Amino acid sequence: MNFDQIKEIIAPHPDLESPSFIQGMLIGLLCGDNDVKEAVWIKKLIEEANIKSLKESFLRGLHELYLETNKGLNGSGFALELCLPDDSEPLVYRATMIGQLCEGVLYGLGLIGCLQDAENEIPLEVRELIRDFSDISSIDVDGLGKSVTDGETEEFDLMQLVEFVKIGVMIINEWLNPVEGTPIPVSNTSFDSYDDESTVH
Repeated sequence: MNFDQIKEIIAPHPDLESPSFIQGMLIGLLCGDNDVKEAVWIKKLIEEANIKSLKESFLRGLHELYLETNKGLNGSGFALELCLPDDSEPLVYRATMIGQLCEGVLYGLGLIGCLQDAENEIPLEVRELIRDFSDISSIDVDGLGKSVTDGETEEFDLMQLVEFVKIGVMIINEWLNPVEGTPIPVSNTSFDSYDDESTVH
C-alpha cells in the first residue's frame, strides 16, 4: 500500500484528512468488529467527506487499502503495514501522520461503540493503550527536525513510536477479537514506559 497513491485519490476530499487517518479509522473499525465489511468503512468515509460522486480510482484504492489492512490485522503472522509517508519525507510531516493514524484508530473505535464501554468492559491494558493513542494523536511537532544535533535521536524516537503504535494496534485487536491462544502480552509496551528523552514530543 502506497501512502502517496492513497493521498492522490483522496486529495479532492480534504475532509478525509490523510491516508494515515483513513487507515487508522479502518483499523479502529476492524479492531472493534472483525466482521465489519469494506462497504461500511467506505460509507463512513463518504458521509464524513460529504462525497457526491465517486471515481473508480477512489474505490479501487480504498479496496486495496482495506484488503491489505485486514490481512495485516487478521492474517497469519505479524504483517500489518501502516500507511505512513516514506522516510525521505520531513520528520515533522511523518510525526504528524502517525498522530493522525492514532486519531483515526480512536475515531473508528468510537464509531463501532468500543470507547463507550472502555471504562467497564475493556481490559485495563487496552484502556491504557487507548489513552496512549490519544496522547500520540495530539503529538507536539513544534521544533522537530530543526536541530542537526538532535536529528538522529528524533529519527530513532519516531521509529520507536511507529513500532509502538503497530504493536499497540495488534494488542488491541487481539484483546477485542480474541482467537485461540493467549493475547499478545502488554508488559513494557505502555507509552508511559518510554523514557521521556526517547519519545518524540
